[in-house]
Amino acid sequence: MSRRSPARRAAREAALPFLEAARSEPAAPARLLNSADRDLAVVLWALEEEEVAELLALVGPAKAARLAEELERMEHVRLPPETVGIVAAHLALHLAGGKPLGPATRYYKPAR
Repeated sequence: MSRRSPARRAAREAALPFLEAARSEPAAPARLLNSADRDLAVVLWALEEEEVAELLALVGPAKAARLAEELERMEHVRLPPETVGIVAAHLALHLAGGKPLGPATRYYKPAR
């Protein structure tokens, strides 16, 4: 059982469509490399450690290092489940689509 807060558990639920797309799309590794680091960090922030490790293994060491830096920044940002859901849906479309989509994110409020 996870010790995460209810809000964090809701954020994980919102990120699951992205996780499923990443697991099922054959082109996911290449498309993950073409995804905005901040967008990926939003959904990775919401996932469990094992799920994060699974996805980081798909992107290679350089992108994984950048994502680790973004994940540190995400700890200082308010990420409501609705935001995670919007970004997760955008990235799921990106993984399933025939052409890359631009970044989903623009601005996050600092956590209090």
